[in-house]
Formats: sequence, structure tokens, C-alpha cells
Amino acid sequence: MKRAFLRRTGSDDHGTIGRLGAEGMEDSLFTMEPPWRDNRRSRSCILPGKYRVVPHRSPRFGRCLLVTETPGRSHILFHGGNLGGDTGKGFVSHTAGCLLPGIRTGVIEVRGRRQKAVLSSRAAFRSVMEWAGDSAFILEIENV
Repeated sequence: MKRAFLRRTGSDDHGTIGRLGAEGMEDSLFTMEPPWRDNRRSRSCILPGKYRVVPHRSPRFGRCLLVTETPGRSHILFHGGNLGGDTGKGFVSHTAGCLLPGIRTGVIEVRGRRQKAVLSSRAAFRSVMEWAGDSAFILEIENV
């Protein structure tokens, strides 16, 4: 079974940034998730660990990837998006716990506030989907 590795490199109110790599994936990508908020539904990134990821069809996002067996959580997806901020602190988020891939990191101005983001998410998401194909894979997440 294919394996991918997500190394989270930092988390603050803007979100959690990581690097996603895998054997056979041409280039590593960046990821954005919500900040760590004690694994709270719709507010936090998921716990570090090993997860099985499977192809999925979401009513909202269409073809995407589902991260399965996430303790205390459900419907954690890989899908497109740029921002993962803490909405309780006034930041914008395109995720309620899901993983957003990006080609690079940067800053987006939203509502007059500069916010850390992943950029070129659609291209990065296509890259992840092409790499995964129609197969399940193991995702190993660690905080560094």
C-alpha cells in the first residue's frame, strides 16, 4: 500500500502548516489545517498518527480523499482551499478540520487582515489526487 507523510511544522491562530511527501510524488507539497484546539470537531486539526485514506465523493467537494478512523472526529477530507485560521479569533478558514494542500505558502489579505495560507491549492490538490489514483494509502502525521 502507498504511504504518505505529513510533517507539521508549526501551528498558531492562522492555522497549522505542514509538508506532505510520498514515494512516487514528484514534489512535496504544503498543507494547511486548523490550529490545534484539543481535537475539537470543526475547530482543530486531527491528532498525529497513522490513518488510512480512501477515495471519496463528497456532496460539497466532489471527488476528494477521506481520512478514515480519526479519533473523536469524522468526515476529515483532503480538498482544495487556502486558509485554516481560528474562526473564534476572527480568522477565516476554508476547513472544518480537513487538510488543504498547496504548492507553496504565503499570505492572503482577507477582510483587511493578512493571514498565512497555502497557495495554488487547486494544482496541489490535483497532484495529490493523481498520485493517489483510485487506491487507498496510509497517511502518517507527525508534529515536529
